[in-house]
Amino acid sequence: MKKLMYVLLVIIFFQASGHAQEFSADHQAYVDSVMNANYNSAEPGAVILIAKNGQPVFRKAYGMANLELEVPNKPEYVFCIGSMSKQFTAVSILQLAQEGKLSLDEDIRKYLPWYNTHGRKITMANLLSHTSGIPSFSEKPDFIQKGIIDHSKREMADYFMNDSLLFEPGTDWSYSNSGYTVANLVLEEVSGMSFSDYVQNHIFEPLGMKKTYIGTHERLIPQAVSGYSPTGDGNFRKANYFSWTWLFGGGLIISCVDDLLKWDEALYTEELLRQEWLKNAWRSFALPGNKMTNYGFGWILGKFQGTEIVTHGGATYGFRSNDVRIPSAHVYVIILSNKEVPGKVPEFTVDIALMVAGKPLIKPRFISTQAPELKEYIGVYKIHRLGSRIATNMSTEAMYRYLTINNETLFSQLSGDVKKPLLKVDNDLFVFKNSRTFVHFNRDQHNKVISLEIYNEPVNVGPNAIDLKTELELPKEKTSIKLSASLLQKYKGKYDFGSGFYVDVTIDAGRIYIKPTGQKSEEIFAESENNFFPKSVVDASIEFVVENDGNVSSMILNWGGTYEGKKIE
Repeated sequence: MKKLMYVLLVIIFFQASGHAQEFSADHQAYVDSVMNANYNSAEPGAVILIAKNGQPVFRKAYGMANLELEVPNKPEYVFCIGSMSKQFTAVSILQLAQEGKLSLDEDIRKYLPWYNTHGRKITMANLLSHTSGIPSFSEKPDFIQKGIIDHSKREMADYFMNDSLLFEPGTDWSYSNSGYTVANLVLEEVSGMSFSDYVQNHIFEPLGMKKTYIGTHERLIPQAVSGYSPTGDGNFRKANYFSWTWLFGGGLIISCVDDLLKWDEALYTEELLRQEWLKNAWRSFALPGNKMTNYGFGWILGKFQGTEIVTHGGATYGFRSNDVRIPSAHVYVIILSNKEVPGKVPEFTVDIALMVAGKPLIKPRFISTQAPELKEYIGVYKIHRLGSRIATNMSTEAMYRYLTINNETLFSQLSGDVKKPLLKVDNDLFVFKNSRTFVHFNRDQHNKVISLEIYNEPVNVGPNAIDLKTELELPKEKTSIKLSASLLQKYKGKYDFGSGFYVDVTIDAGRIYIKPTGQKSEEIFAESENNFFPKSVVDASIEFVVENDGNVSSMILNWGGTYEGKKIE
């Protein structure tokens, strides 16, 4: 008996030692430095788990789980995972396909005969790969009001299915939450089960994911953290209320890092799905001309120095998440955060994963530039895809990128955004300062710049975005006029744009400022009595609507879109 105990102790010792050796003190210090830099101990924070060969080598919590009660985060706590849920939808659909209950290449009207495909053939593969052309409902102008109200699944489909397709299915790529809503409607129709029951019976229970749930406001979730949004002045507030019904398609799951490791490990086996079917999820969908989308079914796909990277992020009110798997090194990194900031969670999750896999990123070297050599890049470029969506999904008006020069530096400025510097790294190749976003200028046979191509390294969400250079002139700088302090006073107040988004207007020393929720205060300048503009954004404007009695009733904000807010104070 003593000998057996000795053998067991030796095995445990060497297993523990092996794990420690796999994750050195330098690696631990690096991860701590990254996480501490992004998650202050007194602010909403995050939990990270790093696993190698299926075993955790680093598991730690940062920041607060609840600010009001001053409760720190713990590694076992539960978070909303947002669009990481799309992985579960994709695997569920593939399970049904493996069983012969549906076909990935079949017209979805076979399963949902009532759905309006505008006379086109939309397949399950199109839905899962974001190549359906169905606009994402989350970008519709009135969704900010719709998103707080519970809707039936059919009502949600009716909300977007009659909108024109963005493109012919299978010919382009645009991230679509709507597509995953439709995919889950098919899943329920074919399986005869609700999405909630299906994933519970076919994924959560078989894998022992006991702390993974379907999001709801109807019951308490044990050990669930609170989500927070920034106020713009260094503080935080409770995240906006939202209806869970809208996350049905691809953002409905709440989980913890330990359960998600069980999920990732199962994907190395055939416990849920045969590997031949899983490969469909990790194969980049090809567009005409063999142009890669860098997206499979429910996962973003990248390659760095020959190493394949499989990842997906998630974002919802009060929460951010990201996971990265590097199959060749059997590395998995998952970060779950209750701090809603449009930060770099995907970037530093990938950084950490590559470091653990022995493939650390190397920062590019910059080349000094002078104005004359940059002149050929100056101009107005029409945006086709911005981030993960086709531009027409975000605005009915054309969107442009303006390239200008200032102090020997090339600047890029989007419609409704501020100028951002581009640093040269090679011939016709630049990178946005403090980012991984590269810009390559394309030329025609006459060596004339005709377009710019934007991509991220080491992982790009969707195909490279190509903006065509136009003959349009750069916008002229607006000139301001002086208004009296008494006239400005009538604009002072609070304007409600819905769903917890407000713009505060203040007057100080005869100058007028606006402060949108979660953003910094910015001075605006008058170009007429009721119309104003910010100097930081080239094509933004603010109009105050004045009624016949002289009172201000609302504000119309043209800033990357047109929005109206009612004056409430």
